[in-house]
Amino acid sequence: MNDKRQLLCTFASLKSFNSTIEDIRRFYTVYNNRFFVFGNVNKPEEVFITYNVISDSKEFPKMANTISIHRKKEYNVLYSLNSMNRIIQDENGGVFDKTFSVNWKLYSNSFITLNNGMIKINPITLLEVLN
Repeated sequence: MNDKRQLLCTFASLKSFNSTIEDIRRFYTVYNNRFFVFGNVNKPEEVFITYNVISDSKEFPKMANTISIHRKKEYNVLYSLNSMNRIIQDENGGVFDKTFSVNWKLYSNSFITLNNGMIKINPITLLEVLN
């Protein structure tokens, strides 16, 4: 068995994130049973719950309001692959180039997604780490 970890993010409300974490625990095998809860600085009622799941294949069931994400630890940046591809294209004169180097400092402490084809950059703050 070739288990791999995948970083996921489930969108929740500040009021209900504890019950959302319980739902996640029932739905997935969470690596180290650790959850990082980030607050949306611009919309304090929204939280982003990140966690690693263990999967032995590329495809696995996705829980509602959940996306696969990536993280740039040094700058505390969370991002979807689609949003990063768009940023590369935008910063590189409309050309997508996998070798293009993104200036991560510009996106420190943010969560970057693509919404209806538009890049959405949400400033974030770590609210809690739960085990």
